[in-house]
Amino acid sequence: MKKITILFLSVLTLGLSVASCSSDDDNDGASASVEGKWELSQEGAIVGGKEILVDAENGSCGKDTYEFTNDGKVKETTYYSNDGKCEAETDNGTWTKNGNTLTVKFTGDTQGDSYEIEVSSNKIKLKETYTEGGQSYTYVYVYVKK
Repeated sequence: MKKITILFLSVLTLGLSVASCSSDDDNDGASASVEGKWELSQEGAIVGGKEILVDAENGSCGKDTYEFTNDGKVKETTYYSNDGKCEAETDNGTWTKNGNTLTVKFTGDTQGDSYEIEVSSNKIKLKETYTEGGQSYTYVYVYVKK
């Protein structure tokens, strides 16, 4: 019983400390800024309700990046190996963030891609969910501030 009381008080204290933070300090992904250059660090999926992530590897080529500017522009650079030679492909477009939804629309896209986003000062986690054949899949990408 003593352990349950201690656990309850710990959870209550944590809840009160989070609730007492000012909105200026809110960093729940809804108000944190995505502006800056971000490098892919981990990728994976949600399987059986659990997030499975592995380190992003691209051999000797660079890691993929997103660069978000304060005027709503985005540049994505994807690196790949072509016959042993590293090459980069760049796409430009626009971005918007509404709550915890990030929408990225590249030049030529008619709809764009929407992600559930979690943002901190040094990390962005993007979750992309789609349905195929009646089955839902969620991919997860973690980017770190460069």
